[in-house]
Amino acid sequence: MNILDLADLLLSPDEKKELQTSMELLEKSNYSAFYESNQNIIQSILFLETLEEFLDFSKENSFDKECYCAAFLCTHGYGIQVGGYEDDLTPALTEFFHVQRMEYPEISEIICKEKIFTDCSDYDNFKKSVTAMNRVLDAYGVRLVVLEDFVYCDCEYTVLCMDEALADKVLSSWSSDNFEIYL
Repeated sequence: MNILDLADLLLSPDEKKELQTSMELLEKSNYSAFYESNQNIIQSILFLETLEEFLDFSKENSFDKECYCAAFLCTHGYGIQVGGYEDDLTPALTEFFHVQRMEYPEISEIICKEKIFTDCSDYDNFKKSVTAMNRVLDAYGVRLVVLEDFVYCDCEYTVLCMDEALADKVLSSWSSDNFEIYL
């Protein structure tokens, strides 16, 4: 299973159609139309601000479909993306759990206990914090799965929330060229 397979399991029929339409634009090298319908996602992945910049990028590079798919999932509320060097994830995690309607006191306590940060090393506390959150979420039958991506940025994480059975399936069958299971 890779991120494209996972998206097929998570997305609604309308979302799948939207994703498929965008993927077809990429396959047909219709970069202008792809950019117009995915401007925010492209900006969040590549930090390109204009169509011209994206067209220049596309002349010599292919836009990674798995990275796009991960960002698409996050844009549609299935997760959040976190940079490898984040100073304080408290606001992002608080908002994510609010949007997911999972504002459990135990989760809030973990998030607010100390500043949660990443620095792509053994010294961050992100993994420890997500592990603690998963212990709480297990009681509710859900789990956070964290994927690590090195394609465009050093160490970007995609944090996806899914039911426990699907999370177990993902963890046992994961095979991706671009994303490693971080947690």
